[in-house]
Amino acid sequence: MKKIYWLILSLSVLACQKLPEGPQDIPDTPYVPRTELGKMVAKAPSVAHIYADSTFLLATGVDETDIHFQTSDYKVEHAFLLRIKLNTPGVKMKLVLPDDKDTYVVGARQTPSDMISLVDKPGRRVVAAVNADFWDTSNGKTRGPIHKDGTVLKDDFFYSSTLTDQAISFIGFDYDGLPVIRDSAYYRPHQSEFRDLTGSGVLVVKDEGVVPASFSAYSPWRHPRNVVGYTADRQTLYFMIVDGRQPTWSEGMLYWEMGEMMKALGCVWASNLDGGGSAMLVIRHPTVDVYQLRNRAADGCERAVVSCWMVTVDEP
Repeated sequence: MKKIYWLILSLSVLACQKLPEGPQDIPDTPYVPRTELGKMVAKAPSVAHIYADSTFLLATGVDETDIHFQTSDYKVEHAFLLRIKLNTPGVKMKLVLPDDKDTYVVGARQTPSDMISLVDKPGRRVVAAVNADFWDTSNGKTRGPIHKDGTVLKDDFFYSSTLTDQAISFIGFDYDGLPVIRDSAYYRPHQSEFRDLTGSGVLVVKDEGVVPASFSAYSPWRHPRNVVGYTADRQTLYFMIVDGRQPTWSEGMLYWEMGEMMKALGCVWASNLDGGGSAMLVIRHPTVDVYQLRNRAADGCERAVVSCWMVTVDEP
């Protein structure tokens, strides 16, 4: 009988306790970021608190950092940061299309893992893959230009007035393997300078300035995101994949929030790639020679996409 009494009393006390109404009611934790990138991201105005962070090496010159954090708008997020030191011998960026074709086939799509299986081989090992450009879901048409291994496969932007945050910029690599991110107007007069290239979306960092929160009608909405950016010397490239549409795990981010984080990493230019269910990071496991979808994609599994950026290393 006493046990029942104390159980009822305990439940009564819990019922009378004030439920959290906002961040002010949730006690902070004393966690201090442990990783290099975690400490850098913590300085971004869009990041209020980091709960956990960890880093592991994928290959010499390539590492991945996972960060669990809270935004300044009190949203809980999970981000996966891929850092590539482009001046590392043997490290290269490669654009891959479905079936590793050297031609552009409208509507062709394939999962990142299936693309990797066709590219990975001794002497050219794939250590990571990230989805690339946007595409029209009705017909599979890629929204931006495509350059692959020095050949221009598509040289136009398929812009839509109802999707104003797509087909407005590009990420390309010149013949020295150095990255360039610019808006679509820059593309035509400089087209011949790029060996590999795909379209992209919102410039979340433009010449060191962060995109304003009022950029487009899509800016107030949180979604899974995928952004790419690079530092002033163009020697360090970052991909940041943020999960979303999963309130108990990660809600998704806004453009300006990701811009602040990329700027905190030292990026002077950064653009948004295809997100939503296409926001994926596939890596080669550092201790077991298998590939895994690192983030929790919104679809619950890998989505077939029109293109991928891959990081390769000269390993047997």
